[in-house]
Amino acid sequence: MKRWAAWTLALVLATPAAGCTWRETKQDFRDTKNSLLGTDPTTRRLYEEDDSSIIELNYKAADKLHATLRGSLPAGSPISMERFANDADPSDKAPFGRVVAGQVAARLAQTGHRISAKAPAPAGRQVVSQNATAVEEEKNPPRPSVLAGSYVLAGDVILVHARVVTVDDDTELAAYDWTLPVNKSTRELLPQLKQGGFTPSVKNAF
Repeated sequence: MKRWAAWTLALVLATPAAGCTWRETKQDFRDTKNSLLGTDPTTRRLYEEDDSSIIELNYKAADKLHATLRGSLPAGSPISMERFANDADPSDKAPFGRVVAGQVAARLAQTGHRISAKAPAPAGRQVVSQNATAVEEEKNPPRPSVLAGSYVLAGDVILVHARVVTVDDDTELAAYDWTLPVNKSTRELLPQLKQGGFTPSVKNAF
């Protein structure tokens, strides 16, 4: 008797209302039946995936570094780039560390910094010619430095830290922290994330 009453209630709730299509009515009936019989999917999408552009976020981080470096790094100082390292696994060679470092370096180059492909040597004695630029460099010589960074996988985000450090005395001239979302782009760059995901893993057919 109870089972008959449950099915009667399901049919009443699924009766087409004005303006509803057969497809919508069928879906409503399926949802009602699953709820009554306890056959809902065992996993559900928890939230919409953040599809923010990681390039834009990395460029914004580089702009923050640039704002600090303007007051602390002499003009013309070469900055070399190192792959950002996975803090939890320094041996991780996923493309993510190289791509993020490259995007930050590219933006610094766009803002006028001299990005060097080779590791710079400590600044030495400058040979000065008689022009305004050379005189300025004699007063405030370029300081070779390194752009380095690290990242940590933290659930649905990736924590990124970048810093610019001088070669001669390891002085940190600028640093910045930001987060990147775990989405389609970052999963492609971090193969270990491809085993995750937010879509249902089990779905019962009606």
